[in-house]
Amino acid sequence: MTDFYSNFHGYGLNAEEYFYKQVFDAFDKNARNKSLPFFNMSLNKLPREITTGKTINDENAIALEQMASLKGWSSNLWIYGDELNKIQSEIGTLVTKKGAEPVLCLTKYFNATHLNEQELYIADGGSGKKEQYLYNIDSLSDRSREKLLNYYSKKASYSLGESEEEVNFKAFQSNKELNKKGGNAKLQKVKEKVAEKSREDGIDLLPVTSCSYMHNLANSIGKPEAAAANNKANESACYKSALGLSEKVDNQEMSVQRAGKIICKALSAGIELQRVAVAKNYNLENAKKIEEMKVADSNRRKAKAYGGMSY
Repeated sequence: MTDFYSNFHGYGLNAEEYFYKQVFDAFDKNARNKSLPFFNMSLNKLPREITTGKTINDENAIALEQMASLKGWSSNLWIYGDELNKIQSEIGTLVTKKGAEPVLCLTKYFNATHLNEQELYIADGGSGKKEQYLYNIDSLSDRSREKLLNYYSKKASYSLGESEEEVNFKAFQSNKELNKKGGNAKLQKVKEKVAEKSREDGIDLLPVTSCSYMHNLANSIGKPEAAAANNKANESACYKSALGLSEKVDNQEMSVQRAGKIICKALSAGIELQRVAVAKNYNLENAKKIEEMKVADSNRRKAKAYGGMSY
């Protein structure tokens, strides 16, 4: 059977160093190949982990999309290497396509945009470790991919989250009405933070961040055609900005890991802007509180049920 990578193995780097290197390496190749994911209409869903059904947010989403676009994968469904190893014992050997690579993802508890129920912390599943490899389902051979999807189609909990997109779209539409009444002060503050976080060490990645924001927004509301705002002028500015960062690394003015961190900082700011854009009244804190209340209520119901059990 295939030995799918599960937990981090080392390779002479610690997990964080490896993570930022893989981000830069994929971003750099995409910039040179003109294959950045923001202009890839095939990647029309937010990254999602297939076992939990949760969306993947923050820096991990950046790493996953860069790899997917680099490899030409059209799916944004991902699965833990640990899960693939377990599933093989039930449905038989699974194999990857030639040249396929897993992506190392990390759990980072300081993420400003994480929502309890909808979003995935990497330690939520798989082996339960904070550093785990995820595989895109398109990295599997056609036969293995079919077997895996058939396996999950029989599970009642399996969902691609269309209802989440509907909720986001309604909030986005409501926020547009709020704009007309001059109620977009919160959004403007986030935009200012985005611009600040997109400029560092003489590099201005704001054109990259802006295109990433439009890509994520369009996918989060289930309207991928809305990414058309990433027009040719914006695309040209994006690639020029991206290649400027690559040139810094080529000239040894910046380490690969430092460049990876700058990419993640800039694009995470864009993700935050996208999350605010689909949060009711542009208030992400309210969205978090609603999620926390749902979790607390669920825990109370579980505790009540447990307390009422007899032995």
